[in-house]
Amino acid sequence: MVEISEKNIDEKDLAILETLKEDSSLSIQKIARKTSIPIATVHHRLKRLKREGIIRRYTIIIDKAKLGKRLVAHVLIKAAPKSDHIALLEKLMKHAEVEDGSAITGPFDIMIKVRVADIDDLDQFVLKYLRTFDEIAQTESMIAFRNITKE
Repeated sequence: MVEISEKNIDEKDLAILETLKEDSSLSIQKIARKTSIPIATVHHRLKRLKREGIIRRYTIIIDKAKLGKRLVAHVLIKAAPKSDHIALLEKLMKHAEVEDGSAITGPFDIMIKVRVADIDDLDQFVLKYLRTFDEIAQTESMIAFRNITKE
């Protein structure tokens, strides 16, 4: 992979990236039209941005609330003494309900964002899943009244 520096990215690259963030399904022709950048330039820039790892993949954003997953909770996790909290975080990230996770500073070691259908599902997630890990000493759940995601 090519070494990336901020010097490698210019206004044209940023315009292409911003356009793709709005709609990653756009064709090269439509990106060129929206950014006023020639088609060949957009094509070459996209190839370079992919090759350099700046664009890792094209994806969709699913409205999980419309699929019945309306409840968002942040769960603080204190790892058991001498446990590897990074390995624990990696295990937790494999669960379908876990949307995001971070190793954090302070009295807790990990914070995960969980999206479930309702309070009963959150109860099941915490009591039947999280509490089965020997590496977890303590959890504290905080339910979001409203969740706004930056897209």
